[in-house]
Amino acid sequence: MADRSLTQTEVSLNPASSDMVEITIDGVDLSVPKGENIIESARKAGIDIPYFCYHPRLSKGDAANCRMCLVDTASKMPDGTVRKMPKPQTACTLPAAPGLIVYTNTEQVFKDRRGVLEFLLINHPLDCPVCDRGGECPLQNNTIFYGASTSRYTEEKRHYPKAYPLSQHVVFDSERCIQCARCTRFSEDISGDAQLALLKRGGDAHIGTFAHTEYNSKFSGNVIELCPVGALTSRSYRFKARPWDLQTQNSICSRCSNGCNIKLDYRMDSVVRVNARLNEDVNEEWTCDKGKFGHDYVSSPERLTRPMLRNGNSFEPITWGQAYQLLVAQLKKAGGHTGVIGGGRCTNEDNYMLQKLVRGHLKSSHLDSRALPVPASGDPLAARMGFRSMGSTIADIENKKSIFVFGCDLEDEQPIIFLRVRKAWRFKGAKVVFANSHVATDSVSTADFADPVLKYTAGAELAVLQGLLVAILAHNPDVASSLPVSMASVVATWTLESAALASGIDAALFADAAVALCAGAATIIAGKAVQLSPCYAQLVDVMGVILTLLGSPRDLNIPVMECNSLGAMDMGVLPDFGPGTIRAAQPGFDTAGMLQGALHGDIAALWLVATDLAAHWPDRDLVTRALEACPFVVVSELTMTETARMAHLVLPAASMAEKDGCYTNCEGRVQRLHRAFAPLGECKPDWLVFSEVAALLGAEGGPVSARDITCMIASEVPTYAGMLPAALGHAGLVRPENSTTNA
Repeated sequence: MADRSLTQTEVSLNPASSDMVEITIDGVDLSVPKGENIIESARKAGIDIPYFCYHPRLSKGDAANCRMCLVDTASKMPDGTVRKMPKPQTACTLPAAPGLIVYTNTEQVFKDRRGVLEFLLINHPLDCPVCDRGGECPLQNNTIFYGASTSRYTEEKRHYPKAYPLSQHVVFDSERCIQCARCTRFSEDISGDAQLALLKRGGDAHIGTFAHTEYNSKFSGNVIELCPVGALTSRSYRFKARPWDLQTQNSICSRCSNGCNIKLDYRMDSVVRVNARLNEDVNEEWTCDKGKFGHDYVSSPERLTRPMLRNGNSFEPITWGQAYQLLVAQLKKAGGHTGVIGGGRCTNEDNYMLQKLVRGHLKSSHLDSRALPVPASGDPLAARMGFRSMGSTIADIENKKSIFVFGCDLEDEQPIIFLRVRKAWRFKGAKVVFANSHVATDSVSTADFADPVLKYTAGAELAVLQGLLVAILAHNPDVASSLPVSMASVVATWTLESAALASGIDAALFADAAVALCAGAATIIAGKAVQLSPCYAQLVDVMGVILTLLGSPRDLNIPVMECNSLGAMDMGVLPDFGPGTIRAAQPGFDTAGMLQGALHGDIAALWLVATDLAAHWPDRDLVTRALEACPFVVVSELTMTETARMAHLVLPAASMAEKDGCYTNCEGRVQRLHRAFAPLGECKPDWLVFSEVAALLGAEGGPVSARDITCMIASEVPTYAGMLPAALGHAGLVRPENSTTNA
């Protein structure tokens, strides 16, 4: 799994008491929380106890079955004598108690551990030379340290089918499994799909899915990292490399806006695998399958490597000099009638240089980074709440007492936030209410643990909130005084019956939801269905009122979708706001406006950066007609997307593994990504392209590295003040909330 050095904060899902007790481990006196697992107490003293099944984020229900963490124990009696326990104890389940004495390195302990390993290896195949876990296998390491040099067993080992495919991502080798139950506990405790289980008993016990169905978890990649042996391996990584063949670089996942910390393992300028990286404030040490297996595009043979110019119905490669000559000529010709769309997958540095180019050198205000239609009134979330994405932090969500997930397939849209919500429910007793027009049945969903589940008629989001607001007022009339004057008269016209009729939800379920949401500190997490609603602005207002009644007025979360959508807006890739959400003097067209402008002749040149509007914009026909009508279209992309095929000029962009910079995730956390290897072919980082075009347009003294731009942002963008590379460190920093007056 992720790096688990002793300097990192250990978080156990088996909480200890706040009372402190005095214990002794190998002669070291410690003061630890009463009930804390001894294996965790030993870590604090710098004492390493070997284990296979233990994991601090998994419950103890099926733990203590590998027996590798055996220790000798004794207790101080009231008369001062020491009474030794007759049998060794498992350190992963032994709770700290007053006067407990633990010995981890006695001769008997070594003998016990040697015996445990001997049993584990009775049927374990001797295929380390071909096992993908070789070189980073705890079983291999412990055998070298504790194990016997030869085996006393001459009997034939058990044999099972090798490399059985559990899913499209995971391969299972049952012969190697030591039944530590880490994968089954992850399936129960963390992901919640409960698809993996220990089947049968005794010598026939084995891990598998019920009825041998496909393991279709959205978080299956984590069991590969959790497995302490080579039983669960990656289908895409099998036989590709050894750990000592690989170089590793810290990075940030680009597949959604959660900003998961990852490690890129690469060889010969090609990404071989992605593993989780520890960050307690974001993803802890988990990844979703999109993040773990979805970065193959970086080393895809479909990558663009040279600028491409349209020639009839096909494209031909050209040099960067030719591309710049054509691009600069067209941009000069278009001038203030240039439109730029994109930025959601670009770094902050890319986006900062983009808006400087457009506003400063092209004298255009037609600039946007939002790939979804925006209400005519602008951004209602920013206008009402003073922020553009989340009022809560990701880590804080698990501490809420009541959570309302609304119009959102959370496990797909915001997978790490989904894990936090589930953690709040399973381990901290939070009440979860789920409302959506549909409920996923093919895999895990918030509906699996929410109570109640409000399945409403598609498009009836406003009726859902109306019914919920009326039910809250009925359940707790005392909060009615908190209603804004402007809303009080409107709410007076709403009834549970009318809301139930319009939404298709039984009135009793609204009452149940109100009770759940009044349980304590509340938060709302809304999704794509809410953002795309024609009543979006009104929905934001009502959700704000509901949270005010619940005593959590700032905890409204409508997370942005792309990995750096929030950073792009912070950098000023907006038609009406510059960097730091400072209002622009001359507002321009938003994305929809630029498409209409291209269609009607108001936009003479259109530059699309890292956005495939043809695939993602709700009105595909509008995109097609706009791009066909625009005199000049240039696209900066990784591959030849649907949008790129409609362009006149296509520029090859560097991927997230090929450039330095920062992403700002959905909660406003600024985090660094680092270049792992040189850009493929003639690809260039977007910021460099923008800087070189600006130079050709007359700019002087441009930056020479992404680090230079990071420093420029830290000094020039108010909300990013002081966010220099050294200050961001490995975990990043949450930038201050935007000012309500500016939004």
